[in-house]
Amino acid sequence: MRVIFLDIDGVMTSNALIEENGMGEKLYPFSKSSVIALNEILAANKAKIILTSSWRTVFSVEKQCQVFEENGVQQFPRGETIDLGFENRSQEIRDYLNKHTVDGFVILDDMEIEGFDEHFLRIDPDNGLTMNHVKMVNRILATPWNG
Repeated sequence: MRVIFLDIDGVMTSNALIEENGMGEKLYPFSKSSVIALNEILAANKAKIILTSSWRTVFSVEKQCQVFEENGVQQFPRGETIDLGFENRSQEIRDYLNKHTVDGFVILDDMEIEGFDEHFLRIDPDNGLTMNHVKMVNRILATPWNG
């Protein structure tokens, strides 16, 4: 199984989007360019979305699915990491990897995640995930995890 450990704020939403549009009519708007890029990654890799964002503690599973659907993401989140607090995201990811069979994964986050150099892509929160990231994400997902 391939996994995308996905943060929301700064990855699927960008500072520019929030400054320009506010929250809008959607429950939680994602950047259109980020959705296009994520959908491209999902289509190419058949990867599962696992939420790592602190956002997962705010919305129920039903609301998470609603947000993803409203924004046009091709897949709902398939799970989430445990919640050990904002500053322990690397431990949360390691816990998930220890409990699941994962062949390849990528961590998409706007904050530094230590200990996963080959599998981590830091996203600029001013722009969020873009098509410029797609090839790199695809390469990372194809890199075997030998944890």
